[in-house]
Amino acid sequence: MNEKHTEKVLFTLDDKFKFSCHRGLACYNTCCRDINIFLTPYDVLRMRRDTGLSSGEFLERYTIPLLAEDGLPLVVLRMREDEKKTCPFVSPDGCSIYPDRPWSCRMYPVFPVSSEEREFLIEEKASCLGFREDIQRTTREWKKDQHIDVYDKMNQAYKEITHHDYFEKGNKLDSGKTKLVYTACYDLDAFKRFLFETRFFDIYDVEKETIEKIRNDEEELLNFGYKWVRFSLFSEDTLKLRDKEMNKLLQSRNRVSS
Repeated sequence: MNEKHTEKVLFTLDDKFKFSCHRGLACYNTCCRDINIFLTPYDVLRMRRDTGLSSGEFLERYTIPLLAEDGLPLVVLRMREDEKKTCPFVSPDGCSIYPDRPWSCRMYPVFPVSSEEREFLIEEKASCLGFREDIQRTTREWKKDQHIDVYDKMNQAYKEITHHDYFEKGNKLDSGKTKLVYTACYDLDAFKRFLFETRFFDIYDVEKETIEKIRNDEEELLNFGYKWVRFSLFSEDTLKLRDKEMNKLLQSRNRVSS
């Protein structure tokens, strides 16, 4: 078989495939080179926390910001500037942030065909010796083994933003709205400062228990960021103003616009 040959096969959640990656393989770590890894907000949260950097420092050091055609921010992992363009977190012993590796690294070599994740594409590369291993799993079992469930749960809210009808209708984000999404979803330290160092909670009616969760739990902060984005971009009632009359007026306008 040609060393560069790749066979693409469609699988369902309950179809089985053979694959295993470990240090005993001659190709170990070679898949962590010269690839585009798009990071979800939850990927950045986990990776940043593992490094101990602030979100701003992590984004500046390890990512490249891009823009989608509709103005949504895209964040790509910045590879090393070496000949092989290797991942900055790969070492001879494997991934240095393995417990917090990104969603796409966890899923490899399985790739969803669509956002519904009913079918999956597996690229069986001849150069990847992992496909010659005898360990066999279903796609469902693979996702469980790789602890994908929490990633899927946290990413679902972001999918609902990126696949919103707002964009299906041809709307695009201007630079201000793009920055809003980027800050609320990716630069969580900056978003937290925005919430707690302004009059935000004097203007918006947020329960004290929720405020404390946002203050102390980054996952809660990210979920609140998603709500803020939906409120700001799509005029949804994910947040309420403290001024009851203004809130009634806002909801009335939202019903008319929808």
